[in-house]
Amino acid sequence: MDINQFAAYKNIVIQCHDIPDADTIGAGFALRRFLLSRGADAALVYGGRAEITKPNLVMLLQALDIDIRHVQALPPETDLLITVDCQRGAGNTQNFDLPDSAAIFVIDHHRAEIPEGKHTLIRPELGSCATLMWILLEAAGFAVSEDHPARDALYYGLFTDTGGLAETRHPLDRDLADIPHDGALIRKLSNSAITLTELSTIGEALKEREIIDNIGLFRAEPCDPNLLGFASDIAKQVAGIDCCVVYCGVGAGLKLSIRSCAREIMADEFAAFLCRDAGAGGGNIEKAGGFMGLAKIAGRTEGKISPEEYLAGRVRDYLANYDHIYAEGHDVSFAELPLYRKLPRPVGFVRSVDIFPAGAKITIRTLEGDVDAVSGEDIYLMIGILGEVYPILREKFANGYDIMAAPYSEPLEYVPAAIDRGTGERRLLLRDARACMPRGEKLVRAKRLDKDTKVFTYWDPERYFHGERGDYLVAGDGDFNDCYIVRQDIFHKSYERLVSAKTC
Repeated sequence: MDINQFAAYKNIVIQCHDIPDADTIGAGFALRRFLLSRGADAALVYGGRAEITKPNLVMLLQALDIDIRHVQALPPETDLLITVDCQRGAGNTQNFDLPDSAAIFVIDHHRAEIPEGKHTLIRPELGSCATLMWILLEAAGFAVSEDHPARDALYYGLFTDTGGLAETRHPLDRDLADIPHDGALIRKLSNSAITLTELSTIGEALKEREIIDNIGLFRAEPCDPNLLGFASDIAKQVAGIDCCVVYCGVGAGLKLSIRSCAREIMADEFAAFLCRDAGAGGGNIEKAGGFMGLAKIAGRTEGKISPEEYLAGRVRDYLANYDHIYAEGHDVSFAELPLYRKLPRPVGFVRSVDIFPAGAKITIRTLEGDVDAVSGEDIYLMIGILGEVYPILREKFANGYDIMAAPYSEPLEYVPAAIDRGTGERRLLLRDARACMPRGEKLVRAKRLDKDTKVFTYWDPERYFHGERGDYLVAGDGDFNDCYIVRQDIFHKSYERLVSAKTC
C-alpha cells in the first residue's frame, strides 16, 4: 500500500477504534502528520459511547498536541476514510455512514474480521499497528525519526501494545523499538498508566490462581491488557514460581501476559506454545504475551471444556512436552543416527569484525529471534538460505567453506541485522556479506524430532534453541557435542541423506 496516494483526496478522515488506545492514536496521528507534510489534511476521529479518560492517554494527547475528536457522525463530504488499528465493520469500530463514492482503506495488525480487498492491509504477525504505520511512512519517504511527535507517538503505541516491549514478536517490531525517542516522556506516560480502580483489579487477579508445578496461572477480570503486564511483574517475584501467566478475557479471546526467570522456560517460546493453533504469542526470553481466540479454542475442544481449562491444559502439555539437551552433557547417541550430506549451494557469511570492532557486544536480529554474540577475529556469522544466522569459529569456517568472489544477495523475507548493544548502531548483514560454498562433503548426523526439544548450545548456555516436532537435531559428524536445531523446511533444502552410509 502506497500511502502517498492519500494526499490526492480533499476530505480525509482517519478513524481510530472505539475506546482508543495508544496504538490506534499513535498510528492515526503519525499518518495525519504525514498528510500534513504532503500538503493535505485529515480529521482524526473515533466513535463509540466513551471518550478518552485514561490518564496516560490524556497526557499523551496533551504532550504531543494530538487533535483527536469523539464524533457521532462523519462529515457528509468525506471522500476518503482510513481506519487504523481497526477494520470498518468490525465490532470495536463504529460503522459511520459514508457517501457511496467514498474510498475506504484499512490499515491494521489484528486478524482479519472483514473480507480483504485491494484497499486492505492487515499484518497480524506484527505486534502493533504503530509498526505497520512506521513501515508505510518510511516506504513513502517520510523520515519518522526526524518528526519527533510522530516518532514518539508510534514508539508509545508499540510500547503499550506489546506490554512495555515484552511482546515484540516480529523483528520489525524490535526495529521500531530501537529508534531514538523521548525517554522522559515515555517514562512519564508509563508511570501514569493505571487508576486506583485498576490497581484493585490487579490485586484481585493475584487472588484467583492455580499453581502447576513451578508455573503460576492467574486469572483477572476483563481489563486493559497493560494491567496484565503489571500483575505478571508482581507474580514473578513470588518465591517458588519460576514462571507466571496472567490472563483475562478481551473481546473474542484470552489475552495472556507471561514472565519467566527460569532458563528452561523462555517466555517468548512459552507464549508461542500456549497459543499455537488458537492464536499467536511472542516477546523476549523474560517477558512475553499472547492471544487465544475463543472460536479456535472451541473448535479444538468441540466446546467440551472452558477456555480457562484449555489454557491450564496447555500449561500441563508444555511441562510434559519437552526434551532438554545440553551441548556438553547430553546422552544422545549421534553415532547411531543417519548420516546426511550438506547440499552444495552457496550461503552467506560475514566476519563479525567487518561489522563492529572486536569486543563489541552485538545482537543479531533475524526472523527466528535475537542471537547475542561478541564480535571477534575468530567469530564469523553464517547466513542461511532463509535468512537464519548462526555464529561459527573462523577455523571451522576455513576448514569447511570456500569463499566466492560474489557478494551474497539472496532475496529474504527479512534482512538480518546486527546491533551494537553499547552504541545502538545497526547494520544490515547483507551489506557486508559474501557468498561461500561448502567444501567437499560436509557430513552431519541428524534425527527428526518426535518431541519438542530445547537445545542449549556452546554459543549461549543461558538461552536454548527450540525445535518443534518435525525439526531436526543435528551435530557435525566429528563433534557430537556441537549440536543444534535446524528447522525442517531449511533442513530438507540443505541436506540429503546418504542412504548407503553405515553408522560409526
